[in-house]
Amino acid sequence: MFLKSPLFLVFLISVFLTKGLYSQDIARIIKDVSYLASDTTQGRFPGTVGDSLAAYYIANSFKNDKVDSFDFGYFQEFELQTGIEITAHNSLSIGSTSASLFVDFTPMSISADGEFSSGVFEIIKDSLTDGAISLKAKGKWILVDLNDTEITIREIMRGATNASRNESLGIIFKVESSDQFETFSLEQIQDSNEFRTKSRVIHSRNSFRTDIPVLYVTNDFFDTAIANSDSLLITAKLEIKSVKRNTQNVIGVVKGDDSPDKYLIIGAHHDHLGFGGKDSGSRMPDSVAIHFGADDNASGTSTVLSLASIISKKPLSVSVIFVAFGAEEMGLIGSQHMVANLPIAKDSIIAMINYDMVGRMEEQILNIGGVKTAIDFESILAAIQTNMDIRTSSFGSGPSDHSSFNSEEIPVLYFHTGIHTDYHTPNDNISKINFEGIVQVIQYSMKLMNALTSSKVNLAYQQTESPSPKGSMASLNVTLGIIPDVTGGNNNGLTVQGVNPNGIAKRANMIKGDRIVNIDGTTIRNIYEYMEKLQTIKPRQVVHITIVRDGKERVKLVQF
Repeated sequence: MFLKSPLFLVFLISVFLTKGLYSQDIARIIKDVSYLASDTTQGRFPGTVGDSLAAYYIANSFKNDKVDSFDFGYFQEFELQTGIEITAHNSLSIGSTSASLFVDFTPMSISADGEFSSGVFEIIKDSLTDGAISLKAKGKWILVDLNDTEITIREIMRGATNASRNESLGIIFKVESSDQFETFSLEQIQDSNEFRTKSRVIHSRNSFRTDIPVLYVTNDFFDTAIANSDSLLITAKLEIKSVKRNTQNVIGVVKGDDSPDKYLIIGAHHDHLGFGGKDSGSRMPDSVAIHFGADDNASGTSTVLSLASIISKKPLSVSVIFVAFGAEEMGLIGSQHMVANLPIAKDSIIAMINYDMVGRMEEQILNIGGVKTAIDFESILAAIQTNMDIRTSSFGSGPSDHSSFNSEEIPVLYFHTGIHTDYHTPNDNISKINFEGIVQVIQYSMKLMNALTSSKVNLAYQQTESPSPKGSMASLNVTLGIIPDVTGGNNNGLTVQGVNPNGIAKRANMIKGDRIVNIDGTTIRNIYEYMEKLQTIKPRQVVHITIVRDGKERVKLVQF
């Protein structure tokens, strides 16, 4: 494959040498992106071997460039849930007929576990998702035939909530074949001696779990078992475990010449989607293949490494912290961990610059967000000479690591070269990278950082209003004005990651860290239940919102 080919790398370097670029700069960038987005690192999913290899590569780069570490070393480790393991200790029987795990049936990763036994009552999908469930289904398995229809994870979560409220035992989805089961990662646990079958791991960005069992079963097994059994008793024993692993931010520092107690933070996330699959964030969820993440975000990581190399040789007036964040794709977890565990005093940070997807520049366009989060950002940017077309936006919030710092009222700038059709697919590979564009971003960044560290600039923080919500949030009649935790947490409420300064939550004195657990009598455990509840609320409606803050429940009276 071309990612492994030394000849391909030599070809790339020679191409850029003919364009008059600095050979050392371009060779380094090609080398860094080629390794980070290679077969070897296997998509850099948090907690995997590929993730660790990428982290060690970054740390070694810092060490070789004489970028210092903090007292804890280059690695700031943290634990997170990286997936769900469907263990070998799962069984299903209909009457006297036993099913084969992963062949005839599988529990879903969101399923409750335990032992369950009851008869069955069949309904259609619309009844499940609309909540029109017959009282005859109380205490029984609900059977839903999916052979002629599809169902989304949001509809499944909604159906599980409705079935639980109806006091049904659980849900069984009938499908044509095991090909319609959830997509498991290529990582598989060792054979179990007891069951002689493998458990399987689903890499997942969230920890959502229903409080009832949810299963897939094939037509052939179900129909055969029903035909051969005197009893319609369906018994399931389910064991579903959270997979928790360690990952890390990789952090280095170069001390400043004049003001070493002031810090500029330069960051980019180094993780990506691994082999993809459902619930991984892949835009091709049915394709289990390496998602190389060359642009997202080997490009940003290589930019940080190059900047660290340059600044280590000629330090700025202030100190610079270089960080490659882990677990960004799972919900900004690495950057949130860092802002909660800063190695320096927060008030010593003058600004944070984030590079996320800077490898696909077209028509010389560079986008920079957060330009109104500090008083002088706009005037500084306007004074920098460049051949690039700089397009700016005001907001300090957004779907990348700078948001974690903006929430702490630290000025931020967010560099990116735009989205593309290869985003979050296996096609985001090194052959598509504009290396000359990355060099231009690095050269521009050096001019910017020299200007930012001048004693004459005012980098006092300014709060910016978040842009209008997009996607499914945009379809709501009302919004609360929060940045929600989309990872699921412990499924014990929706954690507020940030508050829009002009939103309803701000007027209700809600703050970052509040955990929403109830809205008008409806329990809220995660983003799905929060979204479902908001869909029932009309503009100007008054509701009670129960939050948990500092371990105590508080009730907010809110008018939308």
